[in-house]
Amino acid sequence: MMDVKEVFDSLARQEGPPSTTNVSRAMATGRARRRRRRAAVAATSAVGVAAAVVLAWSVHPWSERQNSIVAAVPTAPSATVTITTTPRPGRGFAELKKKHPPKGKIASVPPLVMWVSDAPRKGELLLCESGPNGSSCSGFPPLTKEFARIQGKLRGNAVWFGIAKDDVHGVTAVAKDGRRLLANLARDVSPGLGLWAIKYPPGTDVLRLDITDAKGKTLQKIAV
Repeated sequence: MMDVKEVFDSLARQEGPPSTTNVSRAMATGRARRRRRRAAVAATSAVGVAAAVVLAWSVHPWSERQNSIVAAVPTAPSATVTITTTPRPGRGFAELKKKHPPKGKIASVPPLVMWVSDAPRKGELLLCESGPNGSSCSGFPPLTKEFARIQGKLRGNAVWFGIAKDDVHGVTAVAKDGRRLLANLARDVSPGLGLWAIKYPPGTDVLRLDITDAKGKTLQKIAV
């Protein structure tokens, strides 16, 4: 079998005047060009990989930052906030509000809308709530030695709600498995009173509620 040099010489003699091309030099030049092309392709690939790494590094932390700022930082650093959507008043809200007008503000306390009203019975107030199960009010005596109180439960104990003094800055449910779940709390809803509510994830077995002040100091523990 003829090698490349012999083929080149044969074609040159057949098709034209003697070639002055140095075949060995041409072959060497061709090999050099192929090496340069391979080096260029490798460099381009390396740049592409580096760019992909930089892109992945920059996008991934940003995604984590986006996720990390969905909820506000809880008052209790070790507690978990269950994110809920803004609650909508349930059936009978307008009629109940007209019958028992707010003594202060109407508060959005997910998953409920809540307010305090005067009660027919002397020495009591009404806590009114409206949400997925409809609307209702219930009477309660003033808080004296207590800082907070459970006022009611909804949906098979999945939602608890209640009242708290304005000294209270955190209501945290402590589960038997060690989880700590921070309730939604609206302060200064009515003179001297705040309202709280919490929706528990399925299967949560609550042991107690920890009531804390602005510095995280425990003011009261409510066994449940």
